[in-house]
Amino acid sequence: MFQNISRIHDDLPAIDFPTVSKQAVSKARQFISPDLFKELYYLSVDSFYSQIENRKLWNGYHLYAIDGSKFELPNSKSNFEFFGEMFGYPDHSRRFTMVLASVVYDVLDDYIIHASFHHYLASERSAAIEHLKSLETLNIYENSVVIFDRGYYSEKLFRYCVEHSHMCLMRLKENYNISRKCSGDIITVLPGDEKKDTKDIKIRVIEVILDNGTKEYLATNLFDSTITQSMFQELYFYRWPVELKYKELKSRLAIEEFSGATTTSVFQQFYINMLLSNLSSLIKNQADEEIEISAKSSNKYRYQANRAFIIGFMKRLLPKILCTISTIDEINRLYSEAVRNRSQIMPGRTFKRKKNKAKGRTHFNNQKVSF
Repeated sequence: MFQNISRIHDDLPAIDFPTVSKQAVSKARQFISPDLFKELYYLSVDSFYSQIENRKLWNGYHLYAIDGSKFELPNSKSNFEFFGEMFGYPDHSRRFTMVLASVVYDVLDDYIIHASFHHYLASERSAAIEHLKSLETLNIYENSVVIFDRGYYSEKLFRYCVEHSHMCLMRLKENYNISRKCSGDIITVLPGDEKKDTKDIKIRVIEVILDNGTKEYLATNLFDSTITQSMFQELYFYRWPVELKYKELKSRLAIEEFSGATTTSVFQQFYINMLLSNLSSLIKNQADEEIEISAKSSNKYRYQANRAFIIGFMKRLLPKILCTISTIDEINRLYSEAVRNRSQIMPGRTFKRKKNKAKGRTHFNNQKVSF
């Protein structure tokens, strides 16, 4: 939004913009509180879940996935002070900083419910509890399952889910005692501790055998007898869309390519991108329904709206929406174009994971430290 001044000027002819430089815009945006964009994003989330009527379900449950990702920020004094400073290896003279981004994502309705930015050393589990509290605030945690990747499981986090009525599914590390004792589908007990004022709680542990023979272990407080051992494997794989959402944020929305170097600019852009992603999802979901309805039963292939096209269009439309000069005709045009610009659905594709050596990453702004 802040990156292409000339395009914004051309797209908003109704506003009498003075001729300004990029440097002037960059300086002026520092006076805009990131809380403005944060509130817009959360208002859109609240509006979505208060108005949506027919939410998608998996065997009667809503599905959420929590995951985090770290990426490098532009070098600036404010970022070093806020997020912490790191030094490169093996080049210890290289100074940089990273951030932990964390989201809770509605995998069936394709919506980022809550997102947060943290110090690079922050705990992903603490961020997860923050996300769980947001589900409680929105009152959308009943009849839902929250899916966590390996590395999230801890007795503290699992107890939080139990005590606050969140059904969860967590992947366990193979060396945990409860993993070693599991064979098939068992229910066991996590013992309480009088000193910590905790009680015994039940935990269901499921052994999953993948096609290549590898064993994985899942922990849950979902004791629904209709959800069988094999169904838990299917359920855990519903976590994958949150990985694709991060891919979208990083590639299509270029969330790592910050247009400003200050902490204020970083937070502004982060929440704008959350809003952009969700607005694009709304259009895509509606367009997909139209495509599905109009599809002929004799069609050999199934199609969906092209997400890349929708995001590109929405990037140009959002400034008009924020300036309240966008008309319903323009939104309808985007919807109509999204129905026409479709791509073929290719289910069941699998790719062998490439095991590349980790490469040092340098943010495009971080070739030098100039302060």
